[in-house]
Amino acid sequence: MTPVVRDRAAELEALHKVQRRVAAIAFFAVAIHGIIGLAVVAQIIDRQGRHSDALVLVFMSGVFALVTYGVERTILRRRLWSPVWIVVALTPTAVALVLLLR
Repeated sequence: MTPVVRDRAAELEALHKVQRRVAAIAFFAVAIHGIIGLAVVAQIIDRQGRHSDALVLVFMSGVFALVTYGVERTILRRRLWSPVWIVVALTPTAVALVLLLR
């Protein structure tokens, strides 16, 4: 390969990396609203005396957080198993659960 072709290939790879990061950020910006929204609605429903329904919503928030985590890792072409990022992904759900159970 000539140096020009190698530079072009490196530029394209860098461009694809940036595109994946932008797509991941855009997906996260949309998905986090659903995760946090479910947690907030669970708090509101709990105040109405519907504790079991609130727990279901918090569980759904956790499932949605894990799906979002998986999609993000796939978009970024990273390995799926990352304990630190799984904990970070489940943090809004854990906070909502602690608030429900106190």
